Amino acid sequence: MLSKATTAGLALASVVSAAKQCLNQTVPVDIEARSAVFDTSVIPHDNIEVTQFVQRMTRQSHNLTNDVLQGYNTTSGTYNISTQFCWDDQKTGDSPTLQILTHGIGFDKTYWDLSYNDFNYSYVDAALDAGFVTLSYDRLGIGKSQHGDPLNEIQTNLEVAALHALTTKLRDGNFPSVNSSYDTVVHVGHSFGSVQSYIFAHLYPSLTQGIVLTGFSLNSSFMGYFLAGGNLQQASINSPLRFGSPSYAGIVSDFLFEQMPLFDYLQPIDITTLSAPQDLPDGYIVPANAGANQYQFLLPPYFDPEILPVVEKSKQPVTLGEILTIGSSAPAPNDFAGPVLVFTGDGDLPFCGGDCLATGGAAPSIPHQVSQAFPNVKEENFTAYIQPNTGHGVTAHYNSTAGYKYISNWLNDHDL
Repeated sequence: MLSKATTAGLALASVVSAAKQCLNQTVPVDIEARSAVFDTSVIPHDNIEVTQFVQRMTRQSHNLTNDVLQGYNTTSGTYNISTQFCWDDQKTGDSPTLQILTHGIGFDKTYWDLSYNDFNYSYVDAALDAGFVTLSYDRLGIGKSQHGDPLNEIQTNLEVAALHALTTKLRDGNFPSVNSSYDTVVHVGHSFGSVQSYIFAHLYPSLTQGIVLTGFSLNSSFMGYFLAGGNLQQASINSPLRFGSPSYAGIVSDFLFEQMPLFDYLQPIDITTLSAPQDLPDGYIVPANAGANQYQFLLPPYFDPEILPVVEKSKQPVTLGEILTIGSSAPAPNDFAGPVLVFTGDGDLPFCGGDCLATGGAAPSIPHQVSQAFPNVKEENFTAYIQPNTGHGVTAHYNSTAGYKYISNWLNDHDL
C-alpha cells in the first residue's frame, strides 16, 4: 500500500490504531481554472460589513453574484493541499474501492473522521471497516491547505480543479508515498463538497465510478436561511487566536470582549492545542458562535449536546468567493451516467429548508428531485435517501453510523 520510505516513517507521519492506518501529508497540485472577477468593494472589513454582505446576498429578487461580477480570468498555480489517506491493515483487500471525501462549508477534513467519543462518529472508520480506502483533504483555501485571496481566487472552479488533480494522482499511481493506483473511485461529498463532487462528475465522468452526495439537493431556495442563521462574522475578529495575525497571540483585549460574550470567546478554545494563527485576510467569514453552528448544522434533540462545543471550536471559515460561486457552477443536466446516491438529513436546513419531505406532492422528497438532473443515469442507479432525525451536519448526529452503513451497503449493491 505504501512505499518503503513511508512505512519506515509511519509512526511519525500517521494516525495509527490496531488496524486503521492514516498517512497525513501535504500534496502540491498544479491547477488552473476559470475564475470570476468580482468588484473588491464587496470585501467586508468589519462585522457590520459582513452582515451587510449577507443582507445583499439574501435580498429577494436580487443576484449579488451578477451585481458585483466584472468579468472572468484564468487562475493558475501550484497549491499545497493537506490530505489524509487511510486504509485498514486487516480489511483492505488487494483492489479496494477508493472513496475521495470532500467536506463542506464550516468544516475541514476532520468532518469525516471526528475524534469525539473515541472516533465513534467517524465516517472514515466505518468506510475502512467495510473494506474501502479513503482520501480526505482540506479543500483549497481551508484548514491546513494553502489559503488565498478569499474573493477572486478561492472559488468553486479552482477547488474542483484541485479535486481533479488529487483524483488523477491516485488513479495514475502518482500520489506521494502511496504505492498503488486505483481503478474504482467513488467521490463522496458533504454540502459544498457535494456541489464540487457533482460538478466533478459532470466534467470528468470517466474519472469516477459513482458519487455520493450528502447534505445535498438542487433546490437553492433555502440558502438564505443558512447564511442569515450563521450570523456570519469576520474570521480574524471572531476567532483571533485561530484566524488572526500572529501579532494577536496575546490578545484578550477590551475591544474583543466588547464584541462578543466572554463565554463564547473563551469556552471553545483550548490554548494548549492551538497552532499558530492563520492570519486570514478580510473576506474569510465564520458562524458567530455555537448557537449559529447549531442552527446551521444540528437538529435537536438528535445530537449529543457535548458535541456542539467540539463543532464550534473546530469550525472553519468560508470565503466570499465560495459563497458567490456556489450556485452558479453546478450544471444541469449532468453528463454523468454512473450510480448516484443523494443522502440528506430530513431536517437539512440549506438544501431542504428544515423539512426534506415537504414537497407539496411534487416528489417523494426534495433531494429526490435531483434525479431530473441525471438523464443518463438508469432509474435503478439513482437513489435519494432521507436520513431520519438528522440536520445538515450528518456526521455529528446520534444516528450517523446507521447512515454510514446505509452508504456502504448502497456502494456494495452497485458493485463499488
